[in-house]
Amino acid sequence: MKKTIILLLILTGMQFSVFSQGFSSFMVKGELEQAKIKNVKNGASIIEVIVSNDVNLKDLDYKYRLLSNCYLDDDLDFDFTQPKKVTVYKNDGSSKDWIIYVKRLVPASLPLELNFSKNNPSDWNSDVVGWAGIAIDKRKKTVIRFGNKGVSFWVAINQPAKHLTYKLTPVSRDKISFDGLFIVETSEDGKEWETLTEFNSKNQFSEAGVYKHELNKKVRFVRWTYVDRNKLNINLNNILITK
Repeated sequence: MKKTIILLLILTGMQFSVFSQGFSSFMVKGELEQAKIKNVKNGASIIEVIVSNDVNLKDLDYKYRLLSNCYLDDDLDFDFTQPKKVTVYKNDGSSKDWIIYVKRLVPASLPLELNFSKNNPSDWNSDVVGWAGIAIDKRKKTVIRFGNKGVSFWVAINQPAKHLTYKLTPVSRDKISFDGLFIVETSEDGKEWETLTEFNSKNQFSEAGVYKHELNKKVRFVRWTYVDRNKLNINLNNILITK
């Protein structure tokens, strides 16, 4: 049923530490990527999910599951136009704060230019047009920082484009070769993807770090994803998409 909320107590006998209580899943109708659930020991834990532009955030169709012996004082409402703060309780009397971000990806007109800096920090909010990220390092506001595997960054456009340019900079204390997997993909609908390029042990990041691609006129989404991380963090910036 629409808007059915699932509160599932998983009776497995597994023991979770005090800070790990909370959500085991969070699913949204119209999500473009499965929600990322991050348990944070010192501070509020985080759920992030990117949804398509036609999703009604004031009346969100979603469901979730809680870990064993966890509960909410009240059911969540359906308005996710702003990040939602919620407290999850355990039967032992402990509690944990969570913040749920449902990020609607609103397509931008061309040219789309994203140059993050101190004067233009990479802080996402509900007014942002053209981009959204999942699990990016919010402490690094002058770039899009990929600090772990599973981090992804999306851009969306509303008209045909021909040229894509961006800059990728590997970051580490020691100069090491890249043996992880970082991919750049394009999509017509945000669901089916084609690999534009990938970086791995056989295809290292260039010293200049500036990459240029020709785009199919049907492309409406571009996505960067850190699939498998080694010791390198990766910074993304200076994105330009033009006709």
